[in-house]
Amino acid sequence: MKTYIHLKPSLQEFVVCAFLGGTRKVTAADTFGKLIKPWLSTPPQNYDTKIPEENNIFEFELPNYEDKNTLYNFYISPRGEKYIATMLNEIFLKQMFIHLDKTLKNSGQIKEAIFDYCYSYSISFESINYESLKKSYYRYRKNRKKSSGFVPDLSPAKKHRKNS
Repeated sequence: MKTYIHLKPSLQEFVVCAFLGGTRKVTAADTFGKLIKPWLSTPPQNYDTKIPEENNIFEFELPNYEDKNTLYNFYISPRGEKYIATMLNEIFLKQMFIHLDKTLKNSGQIKEAIFDYCYSYSISFESINYESLKKSYYRYRKNRKKSSGFVPDLSPAKKHRKNS
């Protein structure tokens, strides 16, 4: 059974490499399968089974469920698609931030580090926006610096002085 979700090309490539072992076959055991399973449902009455031919369509094959309760559950609602895309984007960025933190300690070249990250997940450079990824990383670093090391002083002496 084949189904699809709307997903940016860079995330499609990330999913295929990071979660599906280079294929588009989903299993219940892989991370992507676990992410989509709660969102699978029976399609609505007016659902067109033809998969659209757009750049942002990620078509994949579901395991052949033999269970009568899941056999016809191949539809993912627009709300589910949005949730899945958001989660995949978060995973993509978190993995990239970890990679960049490690790589930039040694080299200091952010452009090379981002391209290296994309290369490690077989993501084509045409499907990414380098400037956007760079800004996301710097925003992450700025927020991390703001939040790290902050420990509020809630000692009784300070509270008492504030109340007097």
